[in-house]
Amino acid sequence: MANGSQVQTKTLLATPTLLEAARVIVKGPSFNRTKTAGYDIKPGEKVLLLSKTTDDPAVTEALVTAMREVGASCDVIVLDVPDRPVNALDEYRAMMHNIPGIEPDPNFTRWYQKMRWVEELAVAQQYNLLIQGEAGQLPVLEGGVRYEGAPWFHRVTFPAAGFPWPLWDLINKKAWAPIWEKGRGGRVTLTDPEGTALEWTLFPEHWEAEHYAKTGSRRRFQDEYYLGHLYGIPTPPYEQSDTEGVIAGTINHFGRPFPWCQVSIEAGQVTAVEGGGEYGDKWRSLLEETKQIKYPEFPRPGMFWLWECAIGTHPKMARPPAAFTLSGHATMYERLRSGYIHLGMGTTVGSPSEAWAAEQGLPYGHIHIHLQFATYVLRTVDGEEITVIRNGHLAALDDPEVVELAKQYGDPYELLQEAWIPPVPGISIPGNYDDYAADPAAWIERYELEGGP
Repeated sequence: MANGSQVQTKTLLATPTLLEAARVIVKGPSFNRTKTAGYDIKPGEKVLLLSKTTDDPAVTEALVTAMREVGASCDVIVLDVPDRPVNALDEYRAMMHNIPGIEPDPNFTRWYQKMRWVEELAVAQQYNLLIQGEAGQLPVLEGGVRYEGAPWFHRVTFPAAGFPWPLWDLINKKAWAPIWEKGRGGRVTLTDPEGTALEWTLFPEHWEAEHYAKTGSRRRFQDEYYLGHLYGIPTPPYEQSDTEGVIAGTINHFGRPFPWCQVSIEAGQVTAVEGGGEYGDKWRSLLEETKQIKYPEFPRPGMFWLWECAIGTHPKMARPPAAFTLSGHATMYERLRSGYIHLGMGTTVGSPSEAWAAEQGLPYGHIHIHLQFATYVLRTVDGEEITVIRNGHLAALDDPEVVELAKQYGDPYELLQEAWIPPVPGISIPGNYDDYAADPAAWIERYELEGGP
């Protein structure tokens, strides 16, 4: 046993190869999530894998090889999706519906959506496992077909799949525990050097399942952590909200980085949007167009409510080069990085509000601003102050139990050290932040061309 453990340690100390990472994820536990822990593949099983021409074929090959090694078979469907740069309005194409002036791009839709016909094929042909999708909720398929995502289809990011699952599990639990176990009734302060400064109360009703049952809303904020996407703010329905302050940044999920944008929040709602270039222009028009619409899960009219404060937990997640293309997968990977927060404003995915809006033909969905260096502080009702994240570093990575467990897999410093720190001048590297904030996409492209890590 000791020799076997030592071999594993040697493998995991360095960055895993694609095949080594695939061997880990293929055997990891299956939880029916896009932010997957594993595929739990057994000998003799049949797997259906959806890949796209914008996905890295080396990752697909590694996954298929690892499946064959355990005695399973894998059929691969490849969707033809031409590569292109993402643009300022792709966030709206991906995340929102019934939006005036947003023309769909069929190729972009094929890139980010999960294909229903592939789900039907997996059931009809009696596959044991379907793999497709990088984000969002996965349905439970008929016939016992397991369903998992592939949230790291790039050779730069896929090695993160080789991170030891028991260690990532413990990191998630340690990061979530202060919020769930001590947060009830407490106050949260969230700041970021790009300009975010928010405060809110963690109202006690969000700890009760009955609160969500009133509107048939999905209970995302619950005692079991949400892997790689911990909820730092309770999710709708809202009978009250006292969230106040501003959100500022330059990054969202699917779009090209935008000029510095600041969003004002009053009583939980967006009330004003400043800057942001074309992304901000569209947001301002939608804010005006939806201000009189009363969505079912919210106490007042208006679509843009701050409902998502998602905390990333994976220390080895990184932004790949040329990220802001379809083959670079935009920022879908980096949002999982430990200590990274994305804030979502609008309606909640798969919610009663969205079902209602779809029936009415009204706008619905949500869009994001990312916090790359957040500080999240919880003040409990007992007066304890708990820092969950400081300057983009997840405190759970320093927890003694996490460090002790990491020793079983290698050098804890190497394992728990962040693989990537977002390069932002004036914050994480030398330079002038204003030069970056005026056109962050152009700055990032220059940085990569000049050999930045």
